[in-house]
Amino acid sequence: MRYIYFVFLFLVPHLCLSQNFLRGIVQDSLNQPIFAASVQITASASGKVVSYSSTDGKGKFELSFINPGVYFLEISHLSFQKEKRELQLKAGSNNDLKIILKESQTALGEVNIISQSAAARQSGDTISYNLKALTTGNEQKLKDVIKRLPGLEINDDGKITTNGKVINDLMVNGKKIFGDNHQMATENINAEMLEGIDLLNNYESFSAIKDIEGSDKTALNIKIKKAYLGKITGNGDVYAAHKERYKVHSNLFRFGVKANVTAIVDLNNTGEQALSLKDYISMSKSIKEDLRNNDVALSSIINLPSIPDFLVQNNNVKTKKSEFASFDFAYNATSKMSVNGFSIFNFTRSNERVLSTKSLFTLGQPISTKDSQLAVNHFFFNQTKANIDYKPNKNTLLNYSVIFDPSETERSRYTNTEMMADTFFNNEKNNRFNYTLGHQFSYIIRVANNKLLSFNAFQEFKQQDDDYGLSSNRQIYDRSVSSLFQEKNIDKDETGLFAKYTQRIKAHIFRLNAGFFSINNRFSVENALDNTFENRTKTNLDYTFLDASIMRKTGLFQYRLKAEIRNSIIRSGNEREDVFQFLPTAQLKMAFSQTHNLTFSYNRTLDFPKIEQVNEFSYASDFRNLVLPSQLRYSEIFNQNIFSANYFKFDLYSGTVLMANSSITRADQSITTNTNSNLDYNEIQNTISPKYNSWNSSISFEQRISSLDSKFKLNANHLYAENYNFINDLQNSTETNIFTIRSTINSNFKSPVFNYEAGLFYSYQKSVYSLFNSRNEIRRLSPLLNINGRINQKLRYYINNTYEIFKASGSSRDFYNLGIKLAYNKEGSKFKYWVEGVNILNMNNPEIIEISSSNNMFSVDVISRLSGFVGFGVSYQF
Repeated sequence: MRYIYFVFLFLVPHLCLSQNFLRGIVQDSLNQPIFAASVQITASASGKVVSYSSTDGKGKFELSFINPGVYFLEISHLSFQKEKRELQLKAGSNNDLKIILKESQTALGEVNIISQSAAARQSGDTISYNLKALTTGNEQKLKDVIKRLPGLEINDDGKITTNGKVINDLMVNGKKIFGDNHQMATENINAEMLEGIDLLNNYESFSAIKDIEGSDKTALNIKIKKAYLGKITGNGDVYAAHKERYKVHSNLFRFGVKANVTAIVDLNNTGEQALSLKDYISMSKSIKEDLRNNDVALSSIINLPSIPDFLVQNNNVKTKKSEFASFDFAYNATSKMSVNGFSIFNFTRSNERVLSTKSLFTLGQPISTKDSQLAVNHFFFNQTKANIDYKPNKNTLLNYSVIFDPSETERSRYTNTEMMADTFFNNEKNNRFNYTLGHQFSYIIRVANNKLLSFNAFQEFKQQDDDYGLSSNRQIYDRSVSSLFQEKNIDKDETGLFAKYTQRIKAHIFRLNAGFFSINNRFSVENALDNTFENRTKTNLDYTFLDASIMRKTGLFQYRLKAEIRNSIIRSGNEREDVFQFLPTAQLKMAFSQTHNLTFSYNRTLDFPKIEQVNEFSYASDFRNLVLPSQLRYSEIFNQNIFSANYFKFDLYSGTVLMANSSITRADQSITTNTNSNLDYNEIQNTISPKYNSWNSSISFEQRISSLDSKFKLNANHLYAENYNFINDLQNSTETNIFTIRSTINSNFKSPVFNYEAGLFYSYQKSVYSLFNSRNEIRRLSPLLNINGRINQKLRYYINNTYEIFKASGSSRDFYNLGIKLAYNKEGSKFKYWVEGVNILNMNNPEIIEISSSNNMFSVDVISRLSGFVGFGVSYQF
């Protein structure tokens, strides 16, 4: 793969350089640009089509050809007469061709025009979707509409993505809504409220930045119909089902010229989760992500948050009860000042039941165990965030944001273990409290037409407290105790100051960036292990950096080159170590058009161990794992080299989308563990793996099928990871392969009586331990057929069919998931009534299978999932 990658890296630009281009503009008799005119060149001798394109919002087009010679240029548009002319095309670029089309004199009533409506139109960096052509009218929420739009996806975590990347900003009528929490908007804004949807490439709200630096951001702007502006709109829903299942939901909106206000309340025990896993991770990002016009956050130490169990479980629990409330606002106080923010509260209770078959690897034969687990979880999460933009003039921006997010988790778990003809139990209780408080200030000023200065500062405090209790019917960790209480605390405070200078010289952009970071970490554990009660570790990381970059963001060949030098000073106790690093970044992009590009990139990253990975004392992780003093040094350096390639093509007229992404990550060393097995528990030490490699690839294809009034979509992903760990001091190579394929075909019948979605989801996951020549694998197959439509103007129906098949090592499960909804809504009435059944053939808890691999263990888990239900609901529209 490495050699193939470099062949592509060097040969593709050479091949593209050998291409020739014809560029021009198409206008009407008033010199106004003509959008979506079809343009093609054909060989004069054979009549074969050599190249095809369509004009953009400015009437411009670009066609490529290989051999110079005589060609025919043909331009057509429904509203204009067809133009055909002979051209002598030369090698290189044939520019400045101007074509004037004459208006068609044929009345539309006299001819029968059969045409496929364009999926979208483009004006500059904005792609506006044709909702009438792409939707059926049976969509209920914003998410149902987005799933039908070419080039847009809603991933499994509720995030909106385009070109394989999560969009940066979600807006309603040009104002941000709920920050990065896309799911709250996509699942609450009604489809009937939508006037249009625009995808904004190269988005930047401050014109001085965009004029000089350009932008790599994307935004999705949801346009609301005028009938819903300036007043309170939304729904209030009440749903009740058997087995005491219920849902109470309200979403209220007020969209106006100066302000948008949104309030959402949801109470349910049906398994619906307003906050997704991806939302939680996004909300837990550092305040550095809010810095304006500075990408230093990309070079900082990456620490993912401690993820609550209830978000990982999804609906793989026996029972779940959620209480959720949120408030979001965006207010343009004056033409110079705007304020936006939100506050989210989430409280979840769940009960889980898991039966696990585990293989524990030792120097001899693997030991098999069976764990029967019952757990009760309580989780509370809040995040409150506010952002202020002040523009005293068109060349100056002052930005300030502040964030506070406390969370608390309580977990009680009972585990009954059968191992080697012995049975024992463990009771565990966790009480975790975390909070983050951060704020940042950005000052940006245009000092000349082509020069920009940025100054940034931030400060962030994080605290994690974890109280852990363990009791057992046998001795714990071979100590002479059967119970243990432990307090674990991690404190982190971080401060940063930096400045950036940018200058544009014609099509090239030069940047110089410098700054200083200070990070203080404290880790303490209090327990009775090893006859010690309190242990503390402190580290301090101060580093200064200087980076210079040059880039070009226009034209066919675009590039970005960046070189960063960083000097880090790391202290622990009385020890100090200086680390000097060179971190390069390179990107080459071939932009064949605004919706067709190929990109290659490389970057080198730097990381140090987290403070909890350089512990100088023992602490309990869970009943089976005792963490011993680490073998890592606090100043250990971990570099990664990341190579990636990305291809994207979107035909605005046909709606055809092709996306392909591939990335390779290589590291000479990474953090791993050495696990020594003591039958009923493990002793784990953090240590160094000699290398780490991963390869992540994905491809996505969408195509409208005109003859069937349908759209076909295919997504395929592959992840390969190779790492090393140690088991009883012996090196073990671990390999993981994950394949997923999802294909669907969606109808787009204009008759509202019937529409369908048919598809297939397949996944395969395999982990291999070379030391024991053992593997752990699972297959999942899920065919689906969903249909929906209108019986008449009052009645709508929705039928969802999925057959779930799970096959793992020694275990298999399957069940048929059938959901039915019948909704009644009388024209002119604000009330809607519905009967809904979810998973109605599994009124008792169905079971699924998952696998996992960690340290010296393979696990096959049979997990109870929420049972089905049938109920009745009433909705009132405000």
